[in-house]
Amino acid sequence: MKLLQVLCSTLLIFNLNITMQAQQLDHASPLRTFPVFHRNQFLGVQPSRSIPPIPKATVSPGFGGAAYTVGPTVSATSTKPEAEEEIAADPLDDTMLVGAISDFSLRGGFNTTKYTLSTNNGSTWKQAFIPRNSAGLPLTSDGATWQANSDPVVAIDRLGNYYIADLYVKVNSSGNATNDGFYVTRGNLSTGTTTTAANTKPVLTHLSATSLFEDKPWIAVDNSTNATTTGNGYACWTHFTANSDMIFFSRSTNHGSSWSSAIQVSPSAQNGGVQGCQVAAGTKGEVYVSWEVFFTTGQAQIWIAKSTNGGGTFTTKVAATAKFNPVNFSAIYRDNSFPALAVNPSSGFVYIVYADQPGANSAIEFTRDTTAAGTVFTTPVKINDQTAGQRVFPAISVDSAGILGVSWFDTRNSPTNANKYDVFATRSLNNGGTFAPNARVTASTISLGNSTSAFIGDYSGMTGGMEAHPVWTSGGFGNGSTAPLGGMKTAKLD
Repeated sequence: MKLLQVLCSTLLIFNLNITMQAQQLDHASPLRTFPVFHRNQFLGVQPSRSIPPIPKATVSPGFGGAAYTVGPTVSATSTKPEAEEEIAADPLDDTMLVGAISDFSLRGGFNTTKYTLSTNNGSTWKQAFIPRNSAGLPLTSDGATWQANSDPVVAIDRLGNYYIADLYVKVNSSGNATNDGFYVTRGNLSTGTTTTAANTKPVLTHLSATSLFEDKPWIAVDNSTNATTTGNGYACWTHFTANSDMIFFSRSTNHGSSWSSAIQVSPSAQNGGVQGCQVAAGTKGEVYVSWEVFFTTGQAQIWIAKSTNGGGTFTTKVAATAKFNPVNFSAIYRDNSFPALAVNPSSGFVYIVYADQPGANSAIEFTRDTTAAGTVFTTPVKINDQTAGQRVFPAISVDSAGILGVSWFDTRNSPTNANKYDVFATRSLNNGGTFAPNARVTASTISLGNSTSAFIGDYSGMTGGMEAHPVWTSGGFGNGSTAPLGGMKTAKLD
C-alpha cells in the first residue's frame, strides 16, 4: 500500500535513505495487519442498538443577517512548507492569540511544530519552534529525543497558560516510525514564545519499539467559572494497538504538570472503527468528546460522549447524527469527515460541524443539541450556501457572547478542480437558528500546482465568533514538487 494513501497519521517526513525522497508516512502502518484509515475504507463496526432516534430538525437551514467583513490576511508563520494549523484566543483577552502548525523546513524535511503568538489581535506575530536540542531534535521532559512531531493543537486557560498538544515520533533508518508519544507543552502569554522541555509533559508515550501508537490528538481547557473544574486540561486522541483502535481521554488538574492515566471513551463495540476526536469543556464541569465511527458499508456517523464530573468518567455515549456518506472526492490531498466540536460558554449548548458527501458535491453540516445537555441533537443542516465544488476541514468556535463562527476549505470557485481551494466562513447570532451568507476569506484561490500529491493537513482551526480568526495553510506540503508550498495564514473577520 502506498504511503501516500494513508490517513492514520498526519506525520510527513523524508525517507532517510540516500535519495532523500519526500514521502507521506503513516507512522503506524508498518506494524498493522488491518486496513489503514483512508477516506471511506475504514474497518467499520455495527453501532450499538441503544442509539437514540435522531429528532426532527429544530434549526432552520435558512441564511440571514450580515456576513463577516473580511479584514487583511496575515502570514502568521514565515517558513514553508507547512500544514496542520490550529488557533486559540485568551478567554479573558481575545486580542491575545496563539496558533500552531507543522513546519517541514528543518532536518531535511522532518516536520516540527512551530507556534506563533500575537498580542495585538493578529496584526503582528512572533514565532518559535517547540523545545529542541542542539541538533534540532524535539525534546520532552522525560529526556527522550524524537525525529519529528506533528498534529499540533492549542488551548489557552484563564491564567494565561497556553498548551500545545503534539505527537512525537521516532523513526528508523528507512524512515518508518518505530514508536511515538503524545505530549503537551505549556507556556505562558506573559513570557511570550518561551517554552521548555521541562514543561513538555507526557500524556501517553511509548519510548521503545512497540505496536502501540497514538494519533490525532485534541486538547481543551475548562474556562468556566465552575470552581471544581476551572483550569482543568482535557485531551482526547486515537489509541492504536496492533489490530484495533479506540478513542482515549486524559485530564490534567494541575495546569499540565501531569496527566491522568488514559481511559477509553468510545464504546468497546466500536473498537477498530473510530478516528478524529475533538474535546470541549462545558459550563458546569461537563466534558464532551466527539469522534467519527466508520462502518463496513462505507458510511460513517458522529458520536459524542459526556462527562458530568470533570472528565473523571464518561457515562453517556450516544450518536449525534444518523449515518452519512463521508467525503470522498477526487483530489491530490486527503480528506475526511472528522467532527469539529464547540460548547457555547453562555448557554451550554453543544455544536458539531462536519463534512459529508450527500451527492457529487460535499457539504458542511451543522447540528446542535436540543437541551444544552449534549445528548439529543437536531437533524444536521447544510451551512454552505452554494453547492458547486467540494468542502472539507470545517472549524468551529464560539465567543463569550455565544456568537458562533464556522470556517472551512471550499472549492466552489474551481468546481471541477478540487486541487484549488478557498477558505469560506459563516456565523450565527441565534444559536444556529440561521446563518449569515458565506463570506470568502481568502483574497485569491490557493492552487496546489502540478504536484502529484500534497498534504494540507487533516483539520483547520478558528477562534472567536462575532470577531473571528480562521487559520489555514496556503498550500501545505507538496510531496514531490520542486517548489515548497504552504505557510500558515489567518485573517480577522468582523
